[in-house]
Amino acid sequence: MPKSKVIWFEVLTPKQAMLFLSIGEKLKKFGIESLYTTRNHDYIHDIFSNYETEPISLGEYGGKTLEGKLIASAKRVVKLAEYIIKLEDKPIATISLSSPDASRVAFGLGIPLILFNDTTHSIPVAKLTLSLARFLITPSCINKEDFIKLGANPSTIYTYEGVDEVEYISGEGYEKYKKLSENEDKKESYLVFRPEESFAAYMKDRDENPYMEILEEAFTHYDGKIVILPRYEKQKETIKQRFEDRALILDKGRYFLDLLSKADAVITGGGTMAREAALLGIPSITYFWRQLEPQSFIEHKGFPSYSVQTLQDTKKIIKKICSNPKQYKIDTSQKLKDLQKPSDKLFHIMKKDDKFKQYFN
Repeated sequence: MPKSKVIWFEVLTPKQAMLFLSIGEKLKKFGIESLYTTRNHDYIHDIFSNYETEPISLGEYGGKTLEGKLIASAKRVVKLAEYIIKLEDKPIATISLSSPDASRVAFGLGIPLILFNDTTHSIPVAKLTLSLARFLITPSCINKEDFIKLGANPSTIYTYEGVDEVEYISGEGYEKYKKLSENEDKKESYLVFRPEESFAAYMKDRDENPYMEILEEAFTHYDGKIVILPRYEKQKETIKQRFEDRALILDKGRYFLDLLSKADAVITGGGTMAREAALLGIPSITYFWRQLEPQSFIEHKGFPSYSVQTLQDTKKIIKKICSNPKQYKIDTSQKLKDLQKPSDKLFHIMKKDDKFKQYFN
């Protein structure tokens, strides 16, 4: 019987925390424990606290500049390596959503690397990680060729018919939050707003920050309160200066699904929170500089997701939906049953792989 049965999960965003905590819980039935590493960034630690799980927090987010990202990553690789080396038993695998830091450490220490990825536009991250993966698990809506061009070995790519967020929303999760939404007497209606990921590497050539103008449009057409989840301190301060008296700006992370399940609508400059809301039946607007494949996928399946790529189109869809958001809310319980979870594919390939199947007996 193998001695070590620990999988190391690297968590760099709130979505990854939700995703990997959910998968880690499912691994327990196989006697496999989970180790979570993260860094000081966004609402990640609040989510772990909600799950009463303590991650290993090492290093910082590098900020907007290439120099800052490089130095922060280099320092973090050393800290991660030192921590993993000191463990009594080496993890049987490293799982991340293409973390360059964890990928480098796993490769250097001979730990099999399993990657999730649903963002081919994050080119620098993809080039640093995809070629190192034993498995690359991705939604079927993304063209495999896009990953191959970025360095992925075609034989390592496995797809599933769904999106990452289905992992922690479908089944009991959906019923729980649907019940919360329907039965709790809300004191007031609200809309959730999340600005764009303005510091991300894939945004380095896009200096415009449209979130202030978009937020003003939302206030124009929505009658309730707007709850704002800034990504960075700079965004928070900018929003406070102009909208502090009109909005609720969260300093601490809540259990996001609880927040989303009771919202009238969601507007976000990224894809994750919009998909979470749409999967729960809440109308969601995604403004982003290109069409995101996972967004197109759930829209084709009939979930209330609305994607736009220009400021003009964003304002039009905000006016349309925010004037009467309840009109666009739907029951998605049956639609969710038709979608696969990423863990469905993960467990399937691990049980068949010579390196991992011993741990699933």
